Amino acid sequence: MRAVTSVRSEIPVETGAVASLYERVGVLLGLKSAVHSEVDLLDRLDKGLSVGTVQTLRSRVGLTDEETFQLIAPRRTLSRREARGQLLSREEADKTVRIARVTARAQQVFSGKPDYATDWLRSPKSALGERTPMQALATESGALAVEELLVGIEHGMFD
Repeated sequence: MRAVTSVRSEIPVETGAVASLYERVGVLLGLKSAVHSEVDLLDRLDKGLSVGTVQTLRSRVGLTDEETFQLIAPRRTLSRREARGQLLSREEADKTVRIARVTARAQQVFSGKPDYATDWLRSPKSALGERTPMQALATESGALAVEELLVGIEHGMFD
């Protein structure tokens, strides 16, 4: 498993158009076919995701080793799957998509400030019990709480 030390997010700039949430998710995951909805994501999960998807997400979001191995799967598990050419388990793929979806949402909300979404995801929030949004992504309930914060920010309520 390749190490990623950077924590700055980069999403390819699209010519003249702002990417939809699902297009952003697809880019963050490095999916070859376009993603336009939750149904598209569900179809992709049914087909399975490769370990390469995690590696792409790591590089595009700037996930640290610690974040990757706590939020998706242990290093040994990912290394073993990569060496054997295995797909991620359904749970691992779901966790990978969760991180991509919330990161894409943060990028949309903070679109005018490229690095702000990355910084925001890694800064403790009182609304999350002083956890960072990235730490909260360890559970689906935490991810929903982060998405609620982002919706509040989008509608002018600050955390």
